[in-house]
Amino acid sequence: MSSTMSETVEFNDNLFMRNMLAGGTFGSYTTVTANAVAVTPTSRLTIDSDVGYRKYWGGTNGITQTESDSVGINAHYEDRGKVPGDRNFLDGNFRRSSAVVAVLGDLGLPTTVHGDVNRTGVRGGIQRSLSALDTVSFAVGSTLTTYDPASSGTQFTDTSAAASWSHRIDPMTTVSVSSQAQWLNYDSTPRSSVVLVTTTGGFESSFSPVFTYGANAGAVYATADAGTAAFPLAGPLRPTVTGGSSVGFVANAHAIYRITKNTTLNVLAAQTTSPAITGALTKRTTFRAGVTQMINARSSISVAGDVSRQTSSGATNDFVSGSVSYAYQIARDWNASFTYRYLHRTATTGNALLDPLTGLPLTNGGAASSNSLMVTVAKTTTIIPLDN
Repeated sequence: MSSTMSETVEFNDNLFMRNMLAGGTFGSYTTVTANAVAVTPTSRLTIDSDVGYRKYWGGTNGITQTESDSVGINAHYEDRGKVPGDRNFLDGNFRRSSAVVAVLGDLGLPTTVHGDVNRTGVRGGIQRSLSALDTVSFAVGSTLTTYDPASSGTQFTDTSAAASWSHRIDPMTTVSVSSQAQWLNYDSTPRSSVVLVTTTGGFESSFSPVFTYGANAGAVYATADAGTAAFPLAGPLRPTVTGGSSVGFVANAHAIYRITKNTTLNVLAAQTTSPAITGALTKRTTFRAGVTQMINARSSISVAGDVSRQTSSGATNDFVSGSVSYAYQIARDWNASFTYRYLHRTATTGNALLDPLTGLPLTNGGAASSNSLMVTVAKTTTIIPLDN
């Protein structure tokens, strides 16, 4: 059992990514995390929890929440069978966070909603080894998203079932095929739903001890059942819901290359279609690269950048970001980091930013940029060592 307490202070010239600058914002973020692990010869239970508090000063005009708290807990239970690779697992999780913080972090857009987003989920599955080279797995799960107060957004459930098969071609390469069916059910009037079926195939390979890479590609089929208009008084800011279906391309490719003993390069390119935290179906295309350099046993520096395009609720935004982070171990259980991050969002193109299913209003995303300086100090305490 262990616990970590961290304090982060941030100065950001446009923290809430508004197209009209409102002055710099100073933020203080306090987080306490706890981790507990229970182990038997054939099973393992892991519980992670965290409690956080955020406070902002300056540049908060028009922001509905200048302080907020958050709480989260994740539990994972797993038992292993007699055959290597066989396992059963069960996950449970809950998270409550500010709607302003959650939407800004996921979509990069400010919202005028006041209140919290609550997400409660459960997931379970099995994995079986058919042979020394073949493995199959199956999992089902469901997540309920609610708002407090309820008027802040539309409650919805995200239920999924997934199956996969993997085959090891040689000690260095594994190929796999997976398929997932996902059902989004919105508590709108009348009831609306979206079904996603995603099928992909790909591989993972270790070309050498210093270079690993992999890729997956496939298709996603989406169909919406919205019945009649969810909002009878549809207007320019409240679009009418209509049903329909479409097919899209999904893929990802990634590589990790250890350039030297202390230098590692990570590269990722991906295109996905999935629900955002608001429940709105969101398509994202991303390219990301980063380099981490270990300076010595106590310190490291990381440089990263990414370019992405996001389409959600009929609106499209492009994002460009870059960051530099320096981490240093002050003492045995004390760590600190200093991070600079630049983020730019292009002006929104497309329809009004109000999802017809979720009804969550987002501020029209004009072009915006931000510069952030963050300093974090963390203290970790081991309460009961794992070997006890």
